[in-house]
Amino acid sequence: MELGIEEFKKSIKTDLCNIQNQSPFAKKKTLDRLNQALETCKDNSTKLDSLNEILFSNENKSGTTLYDSVLLNLLSDSLEKSRTTSLNYLLEIKLTENLINKLIYQLEILINNEQVEELRYLICKLILKIIEIGGINSISMNTEKIIKIIKVSLSDNSPDQKEICSKLIQRLSDKVPNRIIYFSSELIAQLIGNLGNRQQRVRMESLQALSSLALSGSIKIINTLEPMVMILATDNSPQIRIRLLQSIEQWCTKIPTTQQYFEFLLPIIIELSISDIKPIRNQAIITLNSISSNYYKERENELTNNDDDETLKNFNISQSLLIKKQFENKLNYFRLIDQDTEQLSNERSNHEIFEKKQVESSNNINNNNNNNNNNNNNNNNNNNDNNIISINSRQLILKYSQQIMKRFYRCFHEQELEQNIRDFKQTFLLAFIGYLGSLPSIRFIDAIIEIITVRKVDHFDQIEKKNNEIIYILGLLIDQSVFIPRIIEKIKEQLLDSSIDIPLLQIQISILKQYFIGLLNNPEKQINSDSITLIIQQFKLILFKENSFTPIIIDFLLTISNVISIKTNSIINQDNNNTINEFSKLLILLDINNGLTMDNQSFNQISNSFTSLDYQLLLEKTGDSLIDEIVNKDKNQLIKQKSHLLISNYLCSKLSNIKKDKIQIINEKIKNE
Repeated sequence: MELGIEEFKKSIKTDLCNIQNQSPFAKKKTLDRLNQALETCKDNSTKLDSLNEILFSNENKSGTTLYDSVLLNLLSDSLEKSRTTSLNYLLEIKLTENLINKLIYQLEILINNEQVEELRYLICKLILKIIEIGGINSISMNTEKIIKIIKVSLSDNSPDQKEICSKLIQRLSDKVPNRIIYFSSELIAQLIGNLGNRQQRVRMESLQALSSLALSGSIKIINTLEPMVMILATDNSPQIRIRLLQSIEQWCTKIPTTQQYFEFLLPIIIELSISDIKPIRNQAIITLNSISSNYYKERENELTNNDDDETLKNFNISQSLLIKKQFENKLNYFRLIDQDTEQLSNERSNHEIFEKKQVESSNNINNNNNNNNNNNNNNNNNNNDNNIISINSRQLILKYSQQIMKRFYRCFHEQELEQNIRDFKQTFLLAFIGYLGSLPSIRFIDAIIEIITVRKVDHFDQIEKKNNEIIYILGLLIDQSVFIPRIIEKIKEQLLDSSIDIPLLQIQISILKQYFIGLLNNPEKQINSDSITLIIQQFKLILFKENSFTPIIIDFLLTISNVISIKTNSIINQDNNNTINEFSKLLILLDINNGLTMDNQSFNQISNSFTSLDYQLLLEKTGDSLIDEIVNKDKNQLIKQKSHLLISNYLCSKLSNIKKDKIQIINEKIKNE
C-alpha cells in the first residue's frame, strides 16, 4: 500500500538520518527502501517536491542539510550500492546553481577512483544534468574539471560511456564555446578514435562532438579530420553520411575561414550528391546549395561578373540533357537537368529566393541542441527528390575545380587497400566530370586518363563498372580531337620501348573502345577521319610488333561497327583515298595474322560500318592503289617490311583483275633475295 505524503517524508528522513551508522547488512536494507521511495517519486511531482524539501532543510543536529551530510557522503562510501543510490538521487532531485561547484569537485575525485562501469556512466549523466541547469559563469569556472572527467570517461570501452561523453562535449561547446576551445586539443584524438567504433550511435555522437568543437572556434579540427572524412562518407550507415553532410554545411557556412578546406570537403558533397540513397543524395544537394549560397552572398559581384558563367549555362542546356538521356535510370542524378532554356535564363534572378529557402531548411537540420528531433523534422526534405543543384553550386564547383583536382590527384593512392574508398573516388570523379561538363573537364584530361588507366583492372567489378561509366561520359563530353591523340601518344610510347607492356596496351585499347561507345551514343557526333587515321596507323604498328593483339583489334572494330550501325553515315569517306587505303591494309593484316580464318560476315560488317562497302568491294576499290604503292617501294623497303609482300600476295589471291605486270615488278625487285 502506498504511503501518504507525511508518512513518506518521515520514512525517507528516518532512513537518511540513520544510514551512516548502520551495519553493512542494515545499510543495504535501508538503501533498498530509499531506492523504492525514489521510484515512487519519478511520476509523482508532490513526492519529489517533498524529497527536495527533506534533503535541503536544515533540521539535523549539525545544522547542515541531509544533502550535504548524507547524500554527498554516500558518493564516497565503500559500498557500491551506496554510491549508486546517491547518484540516482542526485539525478532526480532539484539541484541549484550554488551546489554545482562542490558537486563537480566531488565527482572529479570519484571518477578517478570509480571502477564500476555503470557508476562511471551515472557520473557522466549527472555532469550532463549539471551543464544543462548551470549558468554560463558557473560552468565556465568548472570547465577544466568537467574536461578532466570527460577525458577519463572517454577511455572507457563502454559504448554508452563514449556516447554520453560525446554528448557532454556538445553541450559544453554550446554552453561555453569560449572556454572549451582551450581544452579541445585534449579531446580530439579520443573522439577521432571513436569515429571507427562499431556502434553507429558512438560514431554519430563523436562526429557531432568534433563538429561542435570546430564550431566553437577550434577550426584546425577540420584539417585533422581530413583522413577520416572520406571514411565517414563511405560509412555503412546512411545516418552517418547525412550527419557528415550536415556538419560540413555548418562548418562552411558558420566558420569564415573554411574555404581553405573546400578542396577536400567539396568532393565529399559532390560524390554523395549522386548517391543511390535518396535521403543522402538530397541532403548533399541541400548542403551544396546552402554552402554556395552563403559563399556568393558574401561575394555578390563575383558571380555576376564571372567569365565562366556562359560556359555553365551552355552545359546546362545541352550536355546535361544528353547525359540524362543516356543515363535515364543510372546517372539521372546530374540534377542540372530538368530545366529548359527559359528557366535557366530566369534562374539567376530567382536563385536568391530558392537559396534562402534551402538555407532555412538546412538551419533547421543543423540545430545541435536536439539532433534526433532534427532528423525527424527533415525526413520530408531528405525524401523529396525535387532538389536540384543550383547555378551557384555549379559555379562554386567550377571555381574550386583546379584545387579539388590537384588534391584528388595527389592523394589518389591514399587508403588504396580499402575497396569502399576506391569506389568512392571513382564515383566522385564521375560526378565531377558530369558537373563540370566538356570545356572545364579538358583541363584535367591527362590526370583523368591516368586515373582511369589505373582503375581499369580493379579486382572489384563495381569499381571497374564505374570506371567504364567515366570513360563513357568522356566519350559524351570530351572532343575526340582532345582525347584520341592523348591515348595514341601513350600507345606510341609503348611501341617505342624495347618490350611492350601487353596488359597496359590492352587497357589503352579498351579505354579507346569504351570512349567511342560514349562518343557514338551522342547523336550529334561521330568518329572523324583524323581520329580513325591515327588509330589505324597505331593498330598496324601494334600488329607488326605483337601479332597476339589481332583478336583484340578485331573485337575493337566489331564493337565500334555495332555502335556505328545505328548511324546513317559511315566513318571513312570513300573519296578519302589515304584513309580508306590504310583501313584496307589493316583489315588485310588482321586476316593474315588470323590465319585467313576470319569469316566474311565479320569483315563485311566492319567494312560496311566504316566505309559503306562490303569487304570484297573494299579490296576491289583499294587493290590497285595498294599495289601501286608497293611497286613504288625500293628493294630495301620491301625486304625490311615483309608486310608489303604479304599484302600483295593477299590481293593476288582475293582479286582476279589485279594487274599482273605490277606483281611481276615486285617479284623482280626481290628476286635475288
